[in-house]
Amino acid sequence: MPGALPIGLPWKGSFPKFEDFDKAKTWHAYVHVPFCEVRCGYCDFNTYTADEVQGVKRSQFDQQLASEISKSFTSLTSSGVEAKPFSTVFFGGGTPSLFSPKQIENVLVQLRESFGVSADSEITMEVNPDTVDDEYLNAVTSLGINRVSVGAQSFDPQVLKTLDRTHNPQNVSKTVLGAKKAGLQVSLDLIYGAPGESLDSWRQSLEDALSLNPDHLSAYALIVEEGTKLARQIKKGIYSEPDDDLMADKYELLNQLTADSGLQWYELSNFSTGIETQSRHNRAYWESNYWYGFGPGAHSYIGDTRFWNRKHPAAYSESLTDDLPVQAYEKVAAEDHLQERLLLELRLADGVGSELLERLSVSETVLSEQQQLGYLEPKSDGYVLTLRGRQMADRVVLNLLN
Repeated sequence: MPGALPIGLPWKGSFPKFEDFDKAKTWHAYVHVPFCEVRCGYCDFNTYTADEVQGVKRSQFDQQLASEISKSFTSLTSSGVEAKPFSTVFFGGGTPSLFSPKQIENVLVQLRESFGVSADSEITMEVNPDTVDDEYLNAVTSLGINRVSVGAQSFDPQVLKTLDRTHNPQNVSKTVLGAKKAGLQVSLDLIYGAPGESLDSWRQSLEDALSLNPDHLSAYALIVEEGTKLARQIKKGIYSEPDDDLMADKYELLNQLTADSGLQWYELSNFSTGIETQSRHNRAYWESNYWYGFGPGAHSYIGDTRFWNRKHPAAYSESLTDDLPVQAYEKVAAEDHLQERLLLELRLADGVGSELLERLSVSETVLSEQQQLGYLEPKSDGYVLTLRGRQMADRVVLNLLN
């Protein structure tokens, strides 16, 4: 089942005053398409199969999204917020490629008519390799989509079976070739650490992925989330927990093979051929710019305020008849924001600047200890994680704050 939303202050029908509003920050849109053909056993994202969303039609859901976009802009404007055109748009899910090109077009039209979308914007769409063909890829490219994120996850059929992924690995290659032919930037998504995945299996998946010459690769360590089918299977002893030492070996292999193929790390789990092929949308999160999330359960962040939508598509759709679908919000204290900046910025190859460390009162003694442990190394006006430090980034953050 999808993970629970946080508990915040109740939504009262209008936006609270956004303190610490920074006009220099860029704006970014996330559009959540909550539909999947099958729920993967490891997934706790806010996604639903047809049986779980009775009364909500996927074929008409673009209308709900367009309605929210229009109402959100009107409400922001009436509250005195000067929204900027979106610098990036990201269609995520779920499986956005279950939407027809016409549905994608309807959402993009509303984004452009309401908020506006920058002429040089990055517009990304997640795609399942079994739900697209060359005709579909050409159609969405003509609408302004210029980047696709292809959910490969693994090229090992047994690993895909363990993860309940139903796509054919051969279709990944077809999708990548079709996307390149259409003129799209291509990112491949992989997951490592599934029960039963050996180091050799992971090596083969990496080699298969890199042989397709993607512009970008995202590779995430499997996290066993409470409430998922996979968590229940592990609890019953059907599968074993991921092994930490093997996970570390897999990350080091990932670092080695991507570098050998000309992809450089720029964030813990993300590698690209250069600055121009990095995910501008994801960098917006890591660099604490502003984003607005549209769709069930989507989160937004503006000024000192985070807010999020009702989670289930039916509740989300029903609330749109009279109001925005916002469920709750929270105010982020200045000190908390600084700590979040450290957590996010330390993930990047750019590292964290001395100015932020000083504002958080991180002592030279603590910084020296982290260097001696082999977790940090100095860079111009700051510090960056070493390869060892990248494998335990959250621990390094706690060490710096304590």
